[in-house]
Amino acid sequence: MTRAAVPAVPYPALDETIRGMEESAHYLHIGAVMEMEGAPPRIDAVLDHVQRRLPLLPPLVGCRDHLASHVRELAVPGCGSGDWARAYDALVNSPAPACAQRPWAVWLVPGEGGDGYLLCYRSHHALHDGVSQMRLMRLLFARTEPTAPPSAPERHKETPALGVRVSGRLRTAAASTRLLVRAPRLPLLPGVPDNRRVLTSAVVPVTRLRAAARSLECSVLDVHIAALSRVAEEADPTGWTAEGRRTRGIVLPVSLDAGGVTPYAGNRFALALVDLPWEQRDLGERARTLAGRTKWLRDPGARWAMGKAMGRLGVAEVGALSGRVFARAGMQTTVLGFTADIGFAGHRARRFINLNCLPAPFPYQPALTLWRDEAVCSITADTALPAAEKLADLWLRAIDVLAPPVPSPTT
Repeated sequence: MTRAAVPAVPYPALDETIRGMEESAHYLHIGAVMEMEGAPPRIDAVLDHVQRRLPLLPPLVGCRDHLASHVRELAVPGCGSGDWARAYDALVNSPAPACAQRPWAVWLVPGEGGDGYLLCYRSHHALHDGVSQMRLMRLLFARTEPTAPPSAPERHKETPALGVRVSGRLRTAAASTRLLVRAPRLPLLPGVPDNRRVLTSAVVPVTRLRAAARSLECSVLDVHIAALSRVAEEADPTGWTAEGRRTRGIVLPVSLDAGGVTPYAGNRFALALVDLPWEQRDLGERARTLAGRTKWLRDPGARWAMGKAMGRLGVAEVGALSGRVFARAGMQTTVLGFTADIGFAGHRARRFINLNCLPAPFPYQPALTLWRDEAVCSITADTALPAAEKLADLWLRAIDVLAPPVPSPTT
């Protein structure tokens, strides 16, 4: 098997900023979990599997000599295919290997009595971003053994036409002007964070979200953000939803990658602040309004302008920009679509869930995963947040308003 080439990192200042955000580096992790049915494999089988796939994974190729320290078994009492809640809480709190350059791990979590198992991949965010992670998961856990590494060369973004570049610069400049005046910074938890995380999740059919997006003339992202805005109103004790002296929005990562199939080392994204229309009480109207506020993020000219700007910034400038964005928001979220046929030892995964363990300045972090026919909203929260264990249920209640479940036909 030929080793895949390691792509260049175009935004090293972004990686350094993320690496320096927290001394312990533990919670600055992203990852994903597969829920599997059947008897758990032996940890040696998982290690052999990762070793075979390692040449396909550029962010991890330097770890062959100490691979055993990155593949671990985690025993969590009281877990099985019917209830993995304790296992998820353990996974978002388990330290990764103390490796300065490549802190990542694969965990095997066996269910009690051989009742199913979890396979979790988690890494420090400075190692790669969410887009690269999804490509990595596709290769690491593809159900069929890859016969060769991705042969397509890494793509490079083409320079847009002059009119597109001008339009993109104007859009990004307009979005940036509100960041020129520093916003007041409020504590985002009423007390000291516990620095312990709990994860909750809710599952709905993807078709429900897509049907709601069609009827509201918006995107699935807009439906998701509208639901999160209701979560914030009901569960956030920090006051950011009502504080009138600053823009009150939500942070979205915007991918700057040109596209492709190969996982890459480093981060390729910019942060966008989207204002939330709190004055609109109807969630459907919020989603429609959000459609107009997120549309520009799909503009290739705007993405090109963001990439050019990020490439010119140093570590201090990236940190200052991030701080100004976060000072005007109360949460950050992302939506990741995934169609790969993944599993282990030929068996297909039953469920696929993303983990977002970022602390940033926020008390909780939601991520929406669209995989096969399921949409899973997983929310990692600091346990100091009073509603930490209710967040996913609140999101689901909001989705029931935006996308009512279709009654089953009666016989």
